[in-house]
Amino acid sequence: MAGVLTEKEYEIHFYEVNYKKKALITSLIDYLNDVAIYQSEQLGIGLDYMLENNMAWILYKWDISVKEYPKLGDKIRVRTLAHSIRKFYAYRKFYIVDEQDKIIATANSIWMLIDIKNKKPMRIGKEIEKVYRLTEENVGILKIDNINKVERIDNNVEFKVRYSDIDTNGHVNNEKYAAWIIESVPLDIVLNYTLINIKITYKKETKYGEKIKVLTQKEDKEEYVILIYKIIKDNGEELTLGETTWKKN
Repeated sequence: MAGVLTEKEYEIHFYEVNYKKKALITSLIDYLNDVAIYQSEQLGIGLDYMLENNMAWILYKWDISVKEYPKLGDKIRVRTLAHSIRKFYAYRKFYIVDEQDKIIATANSIWMLIDIKNKKPMRIGKEIEKVYRLTEENVGILKIDNINKVERIDNNVEFKVRYSDIDTNGHVNNEKYAAWIIESVPLDIVLNYTLINIKITYKKETKYGEKIKVLTQKEDKEEYVILIYKIIKDNGEELTLGETTWKKN
C-alpha cells in the first residue's frame, strides 16, 4: 500500500521566474519543501509536533529532474508521498504536474530524522510510519546515485551565509545550497543550456556569518554539460556535493 498522497496548487509569480519568464529551479525546490511540510502539518506531525518531541527532519539527498519549466502565471500542482522508511532514513517522492495533469518534473529525496538535543540520528518510530500509512510492504528504498568527486577546479565562487538563509531548524535552508550552486554556473551555460537535472548530497551544516566556497568541475558531453560541485568552508571542510546536467538549447 502506498503512503498518503498530498497535493497543493501553486501559481508562478514574477519573483519566482528567470529572464525567460520560467520558474527558477530554486522556486521548484521551495514548492517541494513546502508541500512536504504541508503534508506533515495536515497529518498532525508538523513543526510543532517535531519540536515538542525534540525531533527534526534533515534533508540528506535530492535528485530532481525537470522536463518542462512552468511559466509566469501558470498554475501547477505539486504532489508528494512518503515512499518508505528504513531505520533513520525516510524516502519521499514528488511530482509536479501542469494544468493538463501532465508530469513536468519529478524528484526523489532522502531525509534523516535527528534528535535536536544531541544532534544525532534517531530511529523513526512506528507512530510516524502509521501516520504516513506505511507498512512492511513499503521497504524499498529510493536509490540516488553518488556524486563524483571534484578532481579539477574550473570555477571557484565564494558566498557568505546570511540571516535569510536560515530555516526554522536554525540551519541553512536546503534550497540555499542549490541557489549557491546555480549562482556559480558560468553565464554562457545559463544562457545557452537548460538545466534538466540536479542532485545534491548534504553532508555537514554551515551557520550564519560563515564563508563558503563552491568549487566546480565542468565536463562537456556533446549536447550536454555536466557540472560537479563541492561546497566547502574556509578551512576546507566539506559541506555539500552537487551535480547539475544542462541540455543545449
